[in-house]
Amino acid sequence: MSNRLIVPLLLCAATVAFASSSSSHKDDPTKKSVGRHHESATLASSFTVSVRDGVHFALEVRNNSNRMVELRFPSGMTHDFFVLDASGKEVWRWSAGRMFTQSLQNKLIKSHDNAVFADRWTATNAHGKFTAVAILASENHPVEERAEFELK
Repeated sequence: MSNRLIVPLLLCAATVAFASSSSSHKDDPTKKSVGRHHESATLASSFTVSVRDGVHFALEVRNNSNRMVELRFPSGMTHDFFVLDASGKEVWRWSAGRMFTQSLQNKLIKSHDNAVFADRWTATNAHGKFTAVAILASENHPVEERAEFELK
């Protein structure tokens, strides 16, 4: 079997293993923070939404392996956050109106280290139940996490 076939098969197997990993949902009403967590043999991800002075989003990606992991991004956009209302309509997106470079970029995560992608939504005049979605726009280790929260 040629190397050209082995590498894509290994990447495909890693992607399937990562996508089928188990998850758990954590809810801490005292901190008004919700989160989700995914884990695989190589990477673990967690997404936290905190409600205080706006809505704060943090997507953490942790390298669980003994080797350095390279995240490959097709553009300058490494991540995105967006918020859906109770009916599923998008009410806010971090990347809306932003421009990103059209060049490839890589981010290295050392063994047992992490990378955090964070931002904030002011949520002016927003009330009700929402779903926040975090996306890691990596070509080789894509992540999508969701967390529910409420604004009063």
